Parts: sequence; structure tokens; C-alpha cells
Amino acid sequence: MLIRNGIAAFLTRPRHRSQPQGRYVYSRAAGLTQASSGRCLCERRTSPVRAVSVVGNPLARHTGYMAGDPERTMFVTGASGFIGAELVKLLVACGHRVFGLTRSAEAAQRLRRVGAIPVIGNLLEPGQWQDEAAADWVFHLPPAARRIRWLTRISVESMSRARVLMDAHLLDAVAAGATRRIVYVAHASYYGATGPRPITEDAPPRPSGWGRSLVPALDRLDGYRLAGLPIVTAFPACVYGNGSWLRERVIEPIMAGRRVLQSGKTGPWVSPIHVHDCARALSHLAEHGEPGSQYFLANSDPVQLHDVAATFASVANRPLHVRRVPRFASRFAPGPVLAECLQADAVFSNIRLRGIGFRFRYPTLEQGLRQVVRALDE
Repeated sequence: MLIRNGIAAFLTRPRHRSQPQGRYVYSRAAGLTQASSGRCLCERRTSPVRAVSVVGNPLARHTGYMAGDPERTMFVTGASGFIGAELVKLLVACGHRVFGLTRSAEAAQRLRRVGAIPVIGNLLEPGQWQDEAAADWVFHLPPAARRIRWLTRISVESMSRARVLMDAHLLDAVAAGATRRIVYVAHASYYGATGPRPITEDAPPRPSGWGRSLVPALDRLDGYRLAGLPIVTAFPACVYGNGSWLRERVIEPIMAGRRVLQSGKTGPWVSPIHVHDCARALSHLAEHGEPGSQYFLANSDPVQLHDVAATFASVANRPLHVRRVPRFASRFAPGPVLAECLQADAVFSNIRLRGIGFRFRYPTLEQGLRQVVRALDE
């Protein structure tokens, strides 16, 4: 079979990465058929099929950006997440027919309100949602399997297994279709600490902490590429906006007059990108990205993490009250992603992204935070 041959060819060739090998064995969902048959790759279901909620909605007229082919269909996993929700709104505004995968009825209602077509399903389980996945463009933003407070070897291995399983359920389902492009979204933490100078996508990954959970899935992604799937891999850096970590750790404390927790004197260097620019970059990769290539999604100018709170307070015309803790105490920050961001420089070059014609709407942190403040006022 197409996928079997690609995976086998990849797994038998010499490895060059430094992670442990052989721990994660690739396994298909039950009942796969040959890709050349033109049938869905997941015919036998090993668990109850979730209902698919498909509701017709009038789509917005396209706005000029990425609107050359309004008949395209889009399938977005993680459609109710921080980045996924912004991406869905962008694609709908461009006039495309957007199917958004989500697990809850409440999130499905939010997707309907913005003009998307919700599909109820769970990436961890095969189901009827896989029949909707064979769209022209597929955006894979797999959510974290569960919220984890402390990062341990066991939790990393659990996240790794979940990610491999989610990828297999989606990519096997679309392999026999006519999907033009698959935009696979990972995270720049896969490259580990970079130092204060930006690195390019050609730098060798040195995953640590949270990034280690991505290693098995990204290894197996090469097998799908060898099998012919048109995959473009995106590595968003420090994504900010009116939500996620920025809202919890910066916006709400400053607006309420509370102290902002900061680690050390200056904080590490990071490469920010506004969530709207991140969504625009993902859609740009679907149209212009080269299959088999990897792209960092980040602004051109890195900033020190402490500057985010200072800039937001200045733009919002609010006082900034800070509570500083020693750098070593950042390991006790809530959640492994935030803890890792507080400890090491993570600076990435966007030269490859700009090389395929992408231009930022919010090229600086100040411009992006001004948009956030406007959104709060509205």
C-alpha cells in the first residue's frame, strides 16, 4: 500500500536524530485498504462512531486575500483552539467552505456562528469525521491530549503516543483523496533552546522539555511525505493575542491592577507572532508553501519576554506592577509550555516564510498589542 511502503521505506533507512528509537511503533487504524482503491482508508471502526454535525450556513464573501478559488473546501482540526479558531474565521471570510473538527457541542455552536461547518469528532478515535477530512486543503492543529501541570518522562511519552495516534487517524484518512495541500502545525519548541541569535529551519533540532513530545510524530511525518502526501510543516513560535497565555498571564492582571509574574531580571528572548498573522501564514503556506518543507512562523524582531507586559501596559495606558521571582523558580510555573518559555531563549528566523511572499499585518509587538487593546475596547 502507498502509506505502508512510504512508512516502511522511512523506518528502514538510517536515522540521524538524537532521540531514542524503537519506542513508538507505528500502527494503523483497523481495516485499512489500499490507497490506490480510492476508498476511505479507515473502513472498519473499532469504537462507536460519533455523530457528524453538518449545518449549512451562508458563507461570507471573500475579502481579497487568498480568494482566487472560492470553491475550495477546507478541513481544520483543533478548530476551537486559540490558533484554530482564528484560522477558521480567516478562511470563512475568504469565502471558502470550512469544516472544523471539534469535540464539544458548545464549540460547534461557536463554529456555526462564524460561518463554518462543525464536525463533531475526536482525533484520538476513528469515526465518521474522517469522511469529511478529504478536503482540498487540510490544516492539522492537533490539540494537546490533556492539560498537564508537571512535565515528566511519563507525561511526555503519553503526549507522544497521543500525537502519533491523532496523526495516523487523519493522514491515513486523507491519503487516498485528492487533497492539494496538508499544513501540519507543530511547535518551534521542537528545536529547543536557540540562544539569542535566530536560527533557520535547517538548524539541527535539540528538543527538550515540551518539544520532546513532538519527536516521534515528526519522525513518522517523513514516511507520509515519502508516500506522496503534500505536507508542509509549520512551526509557530510565541503566538500571542487576546487569549491563551497572554490573556491569563498579562492582560487580565494588568487590567485588574494585579501584579504580573516575571522570572529573573529580563526574561529570555522570544520570537512573537500575532495570532492573526499566524493564521494568515498558515493559509499562505497552503497556497504557496513547498511540500516537504518546514517554515518558522515568527516576526522579524525578537523581544525579551518581559517587554511583552511592559509594552501592553504602555499601549493600554495602565500601570505595570511586577512580582519578580528567581529564574530557578520558573520551573514551578503553571504548565510545561509556560515553564519552558520562561527558562530559555527561543529565537527563529522567518526568512524562508518571507521568501515565499508572506507579509505581516502586525510586524512588531507594539502594533500587534495595539490590535489586542482595540479588541478589548470593542
